[in-house]
Amino acid sequence: MENNKNLIMIIGIIVIFMIVGGIFMLNNKNEDKNDNRTIPVDNPDINVNLNNQFNMDIIKIVNSKETGNYLISPYSIEIALNMLKEGSDGETYNQINKVVPARDITYFDVKNRMSVANAIFVKENEKENISENYIQKLQTSYKADLIYDKFTTPDKINNWVNKKTYGMIPKILDDISRDFMLGLSNAVAIDVEWANQFECGKTRSKEFTTPNGVKNVEMMRNNYTKRTYILNDNEQGIILPYKSYTSTGEADYDNRDDSIKLEFVAIMPIKEDVRTYINNLTNEKLNNILDSAKELNSNQELNLELPRFEYDFNDNHFMNDLNDLGIKDVFNPDLADLSKMKSEKSTDQLYVSTAIHMTHISLNEKGTKAAAVTYFGVDRASAFIGEKEYINITFNKPFMYMIRDTKSHEMLFFGVVESPNEWKGSTCSE
Repeated sequence: MENNKNLIMIIGIIVIFMIVGGIFMLNNKNEDKNDNRTIPVDNPDINVNLNNQFNMDIIKIVNSKETGNYLISPYSIEIALNMLKEGSDGETYNQINKVVPARDITYFDVKNRMSVANAIFVKENEKENISENYIQKLQTSYKADLIYDKFTTPDKINNWVNKKTYGMIPKILDDISRDFMLGLSNAVAIDVEWANQFECGKTRSKEFTTPNGVKNVEMMRNNYTKRTYILNDNEQGIILPYKSYTSTGEADYDNRDDSIKLEFVAIMPIKEDVRTYINNLTNEKLNNILDSAKELNSNQELNLELPRFEYDFNDNHFMNDLNDLGIKDVFNPDLADLSKMKSEKSTDQLYVSTAIHMTHISLNEKGTKAAAVTYFGVDRASAFIGEKEYINITFNKPFMYMIRDTKSHEMLFFGVVESPNEWKGSTCSE
């Protein structure tokens, strides 16, 4: 009888634990539903798909508005928008989150070679009006530099940008609003060398057909027996690897798993002009093109001609570009909901008054230097041995290009070259 009592007690205890555990799990499940923005995206395929869609959306919007050479960093824009999203709520949050849904973003940090930096600039006398939780979130999740200043001038912001872009973008602001409360910025910079550099002595003058006519440009040349290329009826292209680097900035000749390696992908349309080609491009088409890339076999040699180019770009339509993507309310003083940026003491209505995206690129025989800055200014309202077969790829008319990580496929930079550097009689870049 005693044994039966003990058995009943044990069963009762187990049932109680099961009930309590079920209630606990149900509560956790409900909490997840109420704040789904904190759920991490662990599936790498989902990450890639979300990334690709945002990349294509912003590329097409910029491509439809810009003429001449342009360069954007979808990567930089996405990170800056995520920082802005952390401080938003309501419909403002929904609009940003629809454009840049939650996903795991790969960060790069290679001493003096690759840099991704974030910052939050806060006006000193507005400290008590800015949420400490918001600042802590940016510092913890985004490793953002926290910079306090009077901000009567934009010098502190420009100095940070200049340093984080290795001097390629010396400044982004000429002045600062009197209603300035805080600023958010992301800066991306790379200074990487080709795995196989172009020989300076081979660079010659060559005709390049621009939308405005033919010009002689600085055309680099190289020969490869091992390389990945694209050649079909619709486009020709090349995939050029950069050196792998360790976190110390030294070249990694062993290609360790933890090393970082970027690649340069250039594609020149054959039947369409580059603007129309990009407007008709989809993620599926682009992936099919890259999947169709071929490796040179032992009987092949590739002769590549690629122009040097260097230019700066300022997306003067950046706020309108984001509006076209569906991010609207955050720029409207009456509709913006940036309540998660504010402290409980603040009664201010905050909105984004300034949106800037600036880039720089220099591509030559040695390698590539590129930088991007995305900035949001928040105010108070008032990318068989036989005869050899020779494959020739010459980029002699406008083409698109991207620089991406070979592992995660994060697109650090995307650009179009319509007019490369004009030939001035030199045979080697500085």
